[in-house]
Amino acid sequence: MSSRAGVYLFLLVFAVLGTGLYVSQNYQMDGFGLTPRKDAKAEKKKKEAAENKAIPIEVASASSGSISSHVYATANLRALRDVTLKAQTPGVIKEIQVEEGAYVKQGQVLAVLDDRELSINVDLAKQRLEQTRVQLESAKILREKNQTQIAAKEAEVARNEKALEEGLVSDTDVDLLRNQLAELGHDERGQAAAVREREYMVEELTSEISRGEVLLSNTRIRAPFAGRIVERTAELGQTVGSSDALFRLASFSPLYADAYISEQDSRRVRPGQVAEVSLGASGEDTMDGRVLRVSPVVDDSTGNVKVTAEIRPKDSAYRPGAFVRVRIETDVRSETVLAPKKAILEEDGESFVFVSSGETAEKRIVEIGYEDGASVEIRSGLRAGESIVVAGQGALKDGDKTRIVGS
Repeated sequence: MSSRAGVYLFLLVFAVLGTGLYVSQNYQMDGFGLTPRKDAKAEKKKKEAAENKAIPIEVASASSGSISSHVYATANLRALRDVTLKAQTPGVIKEIQVEEGAYVKQGQVLAVLDDRELSINVDLAKQRLEQTRVQLESAKILREKNQTQIAAKEAEVARNEKALEEGLVSDTDVDLLRNQLAELGHDERGQAAAVREREYMVEELTSEISRGEVLLSNTRIRAPFAGRIVERTAELGQTVGSSDALFRLASFSPLYADAYISEQDSRRVRPGQVAEVSLGASGEDTMDGRVLRVSPVVDDSTGNVKVTAEIRPKDSAYRPGAFVRVRIETDVRSETVLAPKKAILEEDGESFVFVSSGETAEKRIVEIGYEDGASVEIRSGLRAGESIVVAGQGALKDGDKTRIVGS
C-alpha cells in the first residue's frame, strides 16, 4: 500500500505543478484577481493583418506652372541647295583638289581639266586678231588716201567745167577728168568694202577669243556656292564630256525639315513659331528652329498639310537626309495646375486621379488640358499642392485605405 500511495502522491504533485504553469502562462494577477494574459504574438499578427489591408502607394504633389501645346511630326532634313556639278567642256581631268566631306567656299576650284589645246587655240586667235587689225588699219589708210584724191579730183573737175563754159578747155579734157573721178569713186567703194570686211573679221576673232577664254575658264570646275562636297565621281585622268557629272555639292546651312501634319493640327501652326528638331529616334541631340512656311493646300490623298521648318545648325551631325523628329510649340499656358502624367487614369471615357489624404484615397474626376513630356495640365478637379497617387493606383478604389511608402 505504501508504494501505491507514493505513486498517487507523485501524480498529485505533477498535476499541481502543471496547473500552476498553465495558470502562470495564461493568466495574470491584477486588482480584480486572476485575468487572462494577452498573447503578444496574436496581437502582433492582428496588427500586421490590419496593416496588410492598407494598399501601399507612392504620392506626388500637384504643382502650378507653365505648359506648352505641341504638334509632333517626323521628317528628313534637306539642304537649301543640293546640286550636281557637271563638266561644261570636254577634256581630261589633270587635277582634283577636294575630296568628299570637304567644306568649300564659293568660287573655289574643285578640279582642273587639261587646257593646253584650248590655250593654243586662244593664242592663235589672238595672233590672227592682231594681223587682222593691222590689215584693217592699212585698209583705212588706203581709203583715206583715196578719199583725199577724190576730193582733189572733184575740185579739179569743177574748175575745168567752169573753164569749159568760158571756152578755155575742150570737152575732151573735161570728160577725161570725169572718168578719172569715176575710177576713184569705184576704188572708194572697193576700199570701203575691204575696211568693213576687216572690221567683221576683228569682231569674229574677238568673239572667238571670248569663247575660247570661256572654254578655258570651264576647265576649272568651281563651286557655285559655299557648302560641302557630298559626292565625288571625278577621277584623275578621266576623259569627260560636256554634262558629265563630277561632284555633288550641298549647302548645310540652313537645313529644312518638311513635316506632314493633319489638317486639324495645321490650323494651330503659324510661320515663326518655335520648332524643336531632334536627331534620330532617341532625340538626345536637339536644337531650336522656326516654322518657315505652312502649305496653303491639303494633300487630297493623305489629308495632310506640309509644314516646313528651318534650322541653322552648327553641329556637323545635322546633315541632309538625316531623320529628325519635329516638335512645334503652338501655345503656352501659365499659372496652371500640373500633374504627373503617370497619375492619370481613364475609365469609360473619363479621366481621374486618386487624391491621398494619408490614410485613404479619394477618386477625383479631372479635365485634362495640354500634355508636355511627363506633365499634364489639369483644367479642373484638382488644386495645386494636393497629393495624388502616382504608383499603386491600379488596385485602388474610392475610399480604400492606403499606406504611403514613397513620395
